[in-house]
Amino acid sequence: MQHANLYQQYKTQSLETLTKGEIVVKLFEEASKQISMGIFFANNGNAFKSYNCITKAQKIIQTLEFSLDMRHAISIELKDMYLFLHAQLGKAAGEKDVELLKELLSLVDDLKTTFRQAEKLARVKR
Repeated sequence: MQHANLYQQYKTQSLETLTKGEIVVKLFEEASKQISMGIFFANNGNAFKSYNCITKAQKIIQTLEFSLDMRHAISIELKDMYLFLHAQLGKAAGEKDVELLKELLSLVDDLKTTFRQAEKLARVKR
């Protein structure tokens, strides 16, 4: 039992020490994981679990949208991208469209890679 508590403390401390950029990358990683699981469940005939995974991915994308600092020009473009992703995830979940989910997964993975690279560049500048 003590090991579980220590592990939980470690996880909490790890999250608290992440930079904003690292948090964004973690959110994209989780969104990617949820979409991948949604595809898996859809391909295996479990529409309910697939829908739940896609809904979680939508919540993550929405969190990313709400965290934008609209004082920066790039935030306007990102907001449009996040709104598009959110809407398309909803469409894919409703229509059980695995091909659309695969396309959205690719887009989320591209964004994750871009933010990971941006975080590395920012870390070098610090």
